Amino acid sequence: MKLGILALSLMLVTAGQTAPDDVKKELDKLQGNWAVTMFNGQTIPSEAQAFLVFKGDKYEQWTNGAVDERGSIKVDPKTKPLSIDLIITEGNDAGKTQPGVYEFTDADSLSIGLAIPGGTTRPAAIAQAELQVVLKKAK
Repeated sequence: MKLGILALSLMLVTAGQTAPDDVKKELDKLQGNWAVTMFNGQTIPSEAQAFLVFKGDKYEQWTNGAVDERGSIKVDPKTKPLSIDLIITEGNDAGKTQPGVYEFTDADSLSIGLAIPGGTTRPAAIAQAELQVVLKKAK
């Protein structure tokens, strides 16, 4: 009986936690160079050269061949929609966190909805986000 109560207690404690393997799988899907194709409903021409690059749990934002922001990312694959936090360490918004949500429309297409840097409220959906970004995996 005591063993059953212990097992149930452990299940309840760990039920709310995201498994490290789930986080790694989600981070793996994000890896690589992503070209920004749309920002807040406006098409971004390819010559603008706007990219997000994900390496491990780090990211870089590139515009016209130069990095203008760096930081780390935190994802939670348990949430619906999936949640992402950009923890900005370099650039104009260094020291701020940018909460958001994201979804893959296919393996090579990614949509992200973000609050403004330093915002504290995570958007409930991409369409409700202050900043909406559509990205295509760069080949």
